[in-house]
Amino acid sequence: MKISNSLVTTAMLVASLGASASAGAQVTGMITGAPQSSFFLALSGPAACTVGTPCTLGAGVGTIVGGTVYASDQPFADIPAGAVFNNRFLASGPTSTSPSILTLSGSGLSNIGFLWGSPDLYNRLTITSMMGVMSTTQVFTAALLGFPVTNGNQSFSQNVRFDAAAGAMITRLEFSNSPSLDAFETANFNTVPEPATYVLMAAGLAALGLVSKRRKQV
Repeated sequence: MKISNSLVTTAMLVASLGASASAGAQVTGMITGAPQSSFFLALSGPAACTVGTPCTLGAGVGTIVGGTVYASDQPFADIPAGAVFNNRFLASGPTSTSPSILTLSGSGLSNIGFLWGSPDLYNRLTITSMMGVMSTTQVFTAALLGFPVTNGNQSFSQNVRFDAAAGAMITRLEFSNSPSLDAFETANFNTVPEPATYVLMAAGLAALGLVSKRRKQV
């Protein structure tokens, strides 16, 4: 999917850094290890994601307009090969349409992660978050997040995660390229349940165990 591995200008990188570190930032981005596959969210497709027929993420998690969902993980940079969930990935670029905008359902998510393939300094991730009525937009790049590889190497990919501050929710992700020369490739979208969700799950399992035990006693 990559066309060129040239670097963007220093001025563009500085502008990206400034936008990401702006006052009032509500989202923190970080490099992570591979998440548990049980948290992966399915991408609908393969298809171009249009206004009339948007692609979907998970079961009602969000909708995607722009970009294309491909049904083959090659030449997406997944190492080892075959590690892309459902063999599908989202690309935003010259041949896939750009930008690709993921709008999260409801009030949004407190965290979201994904696998960022063959990263370079053209890729720009813009995240919108809400805290009450206040909306904040932040720009993240592979360089800003500290990727060890940022030259578009097809044999490299990086797992990342973004967490909203307490009281904030991530509502929108925009995948774009500036200048629009290469593709921004992503897969293995995931979100980790809140601790409260784990408590509810544990309570539910305990209740099921108690019911099962009572049935055996009867």
